[in-house]
Amino acid sequence: MKRKIFYFGLESLASRYTGQLTNEWAPTAFATFSDKIEFVNIPGDVNEHGDVAVGMVLDAVGRGIYSMSQVQYFLNLIRKGQVKENDIVYFADYWTPGLESIFYALDLYKIKNVKFYARNWAQSMDEYDFTYGMRDWMRWYELGLDSKLSGIFCGSTEHKNLMVQAGFKTPIHVLNLPVHKQLTLAKSGNMNFKKRNVVAYTSRLDKEKNPYFMLSVAEKFLDMHPEWEWVVTTSSSKLRSNVPGVTDAVYDLAKRNSRFKVHENLSKEQYYQVLGEASIQFNSALQDWVSFTCIEATMYGCDIVYPDFRSFKEFIPKDRKYHAFDVDDAVYTLSYAKDTLRNYSYISDLADLGLHLEGYIMANDIETELNVWQESEYCKSLLA
Repeated sequence: MKRKIFYFGLESLASRYTGQLTNEWAPTAFATFSDKIEFVNIPGDVNEHGDVAVGMVLDAVGRGIYSMSQVQYFLNLIRKGQVKENDIVYFADYWTPGLESIFYALDLYKIKNVKFYARNWAQSMDEYDFTYGMRDWMRWYELGLDSKLSGIFCGSTEHKNLMVQAGFKTPIHVLNLPVHKQLTLAKSGNMNFKKRNVVAYTSRLDKEKNPYFMLSVAEKFLDMHPEWEWVVTTSSSKLRSNVPGVTDAVYDLAKRNSRFKVHENLSKEQYYQVLGEASIQFNSALQDWVSFTCIEATMYGCDIVYPDFRSFKEFIPKDRKYHAFDVDDAVYTLSYAKDTLRNYSYISDLADLGLHLEGYIMANDIETELNVWQESEYCKSLLA
């Protein structure tokens, strides 16, 4: 008998990947298993600001409003008898305010064996995450939800290990970050890209992305290589950061060096054009559990230079990692990369594989943990 999968997606924000994930990538990938599951996208009330007013990744108030309106919608489905035994609930973000009322209602309505899954992007076990300072109360929430789950999806083995150390008991599947490769490439349409001597920095400028380090590397690299440019991108109307002085420092470098450029207010199509024309993408993050920007950059043919740090150790090629965090070594690695340009399409291939594996795991009640980085060929065979 076909089961429903109730998908609690993330609110669609211009500056994030959430709209594509919720409205395009997940529904399309999970449709592969439509013989076993029926995909039900749970709607929510979108933040009136339309983007992040206060917060790092999602708006602090908007996230709560959206999540709790989704919970309210789902509770009405319970009341109407539309949630059945053995159905599936998937929280696309581990932080889903209001979810305890779902467990409460299912228990009193005596609806048994509903399976719950969640994607864990970071959370308070990560010392570089903004929720780390909330860990005194957040950990109770995290472990409470863990006790109700049938599976957790995350991007890297190191992140999984942090969860295990924090006391998580649920099976944890390491699936890269969820990106639908075909749909993402379709965003660029028939654009003809010509690679140029450009390094692209496409991360946020918040503290965990180490932006001051990036600026030091960019300035030194541009001084050494006058034929190259460096671009910083954002989909927001203006650069923003939780680090005092960073945006001013970025604008100041752009004024002093015409080859250091800032691209603001980019649509997805414009952003993908930047990636299509850039030769290298640079990352300086203290915290990035894989990185959507890496997946998209490699999808659009960029070489990559990343720190030899945390999750990057698992999947970035050896000669594309610089000593963390050494400006001179980062410049050396960039200089080597520009003369030996390559592409690493396997990173985006495994993101697409991981997204489809989410559907496979839930549709088939898989309890054995999977890891796309360590057993990619086996994981591919499961979907063959």
